[in-house]
Amino acid sequence: MATTPIILQLLKFYTEKIRSPQVDYSEFADYVNRYAQHHIDESPELIPYTGGGTSTLQAELENFAAEKQIAIVNQGQGKKTLYVLAYFIDRFTESYTNLSKNFSTSFPSINDIPHNVPTDILSKQNASDLLYKLMENQEYDSRTLYAVLFGNNVPALLLPSTVSVSTLIDISLKKLQDFLRKGESHEYFLKKLTNSNPGKELAIKNFFKQFVAKPEEALDSLRHSADTFYYWSQMFYFIKQDYNKVKDFTTEDVNVLQSIGVIEVAAAYYKAKAGERQQKEVAFKQLEEMMHMPPYYFTMEQVSKMKDNHGQYLLGKYSEKDLKIHLESLTSETIGSNLPEVLIFRTEDGTGYFIFKEKVMPLIVRLCNDARVVISESLTKDWYNCLSKFETLPEMKEQQAFENCLERELRVIAPILYGILHSSFLPVLAFDDQTPGKITLYRDDMLIPYSELLLLNRQEIYSDAKIKLPFWHSIPILSWIMSFIVKKSKARRDKDAKKTSSQKMIQEEKENADKKKQELDSKDLGDPQKNRKRVVRQQASDVEQVLVPANSTLNRELDSYLHEWNDRLGQKSHDNLTEDVNTLIRDYTRKILRTFKSENFTIERVDSLAQSLVDSPALMKVKNHPALKHYIELYMTKLLKNLP
Repeated sequence: MATTPIILQLLKFYTEKIRSPQVDYSEFADYVNRYAQHHIDESPELIPYTGGGTSTLQAELENFAAEKQIAIVNQGQGKKTLYVLAYFIDRFTESYTNLSKNFSTSFPSINDIPHNVPTDILSKQNASDLLYKLMENQEYDSRTLYAVLFGNNVPALLLPSTVSVSTLIDISLKKLQDFLRKGESHEYFLKKLTNSNPGKELAIKNFFKQFVAKPEEALDSLRHSADTFYYWSQMFYFIKQDYNKVKDFTTEDVNVLQSIGVIEVAAAYYKAKAGERQQKEVAFKQLEEMMHMPPYYFTMEQVSKMKDNHGQYLLGKYSEKDLKIHLESLTSETIGSNLPEVLIFRTEDGTGYFIFKEKVMPLIVRLCNDARVVISESLTKDWYNCLSKFETLPEMKEQQAFENCLERELRVIAPILYGILHSSFLPVLAFDDQTPGKITLYRDDMLIPYSELLLLNRQEIYSDAKIKLPFWHSIPILSWIMSFIVKKSKARRDKDAKKTSSQKMIQEEKENADKKKQELDSKDLGDPQKNRKRVVRQQASDVEQVLVPANSTLNRELDSYLHEWNDRLGQKSHDNLTEDVNTLIRDYTRKILRTFKSENFTIERVDSLAQSLVDSPALMKVKNHPALKHYIELYMTKLLKNLP
């Protein structure tokens, strides 16, 4: 049966009327009956309480008893007494109001509850559990009277749910401040703290002075740093140690011990929060360091799955909500007219990426270099195939068609680069870029042509393709006859045109790499002893899927990151450094291959191995460690994928 709020209101009103929490059941039943008859027109829900019957009222009062809103005591001979919690809540709420004005009065104690009142009406909880919960999240109502248990024969403190836990903490601080201000206590406990911390006399004196003068500020400092928590703990320990010798507590003694019990929990809570906040700050710092590493751009999913140096997920050190708030601050907070630290761009499929603004321009340069090589090779090869079949394409003859062709290629082969080039922040970033030798991306408020951006010349590509043709292509009559023989139908040309030149070339390279792996696997298929090699190759292929973007190949990624970390100017020095690093990686891979299990070759394992090698003394002089680490991961994967 659902309870009726009006009955609880009548109970509260009745106790105020008689000025006592103790209510005779029969008298209250008669009062409810008379009230219901008088107000039945305006409150039809009172009909069940009329007519002199008490079954409905009895059932409802039992529900209130189950909710600890009242206590029902059988006095014998059919007589019942009700004890109403709301009366005590109002009374002790007023006590805390008076305490805020005059903290020298005592806390409401469990001893203030009459002995004939069942204590089951109270919500008894340990101070550490209750206060921590209330400090975390307190909901105010007038339905609960907490009995805060301290132990060690200290009477439980009563706290109505109408009073904030911060009020309790403030009053406790003032009581302790008053206790330690007294001359005898002040000098005694200051001396004990000083003697127990030799060499820290000044720090102890400053802490004690701040606590006695402004305890709220002392506790507030604990919210931001846990440095003084040891002093708090020691001070409370010494005070309680002295009181352990006392057999009979005075009212003041009880107040001091109750205050210590409250502040101990508050101090521990703030210390824990300060530790969590510090852990969170360290985790966010590690997150930003990870976001400064290749490939420099990350989706929300990738950011949420980042790990620390020990291989543990950073997300466990902060919540998803904290992560979103942190990223929002990085992508929105600005200084003056400057762009925020982290920028967001989207590719054509709608995927959003985060990137630190100082990484945008270097990334554009690298991606342009990578795209230029791929597009140049693919167009040369594709145009050669077309010319050898006596076909011509508009982009071979017209510059605008060539620009359109480059845009199509760029969309497919470098969606990240295309997304950045068409982002809203790039014009501002390019204008603000003060890097010496910076690249020019805009002219007359327009993005420069793709041919300039990629340093590709239409005539050069056309000449490179044409020069590869057989000599008889230059003989007019013979070439005219051959064109009728080998020329494709329009339908077949349209089918081939669905894929860009870069797509065709990359697909061909991937097919060749897969074919090589299949040949190696087929050789080992009949030999059970070489089954481990096949497993390793497959594991390496799985790692490759993670490390290499879908629009690139393993070899092209290797070349890209090689140019990032190897900054030697001379060709011989450049080649020597590359060979030295490759040799080191090969030797290291052979060494670990003897000991580790094939099924353990995962992306996490590759990351750990690469980090160990990067941190070795042999590679300490290489400047760009993030790019070098990614190169090592790729090279290890290549070695194991092609394991002979």
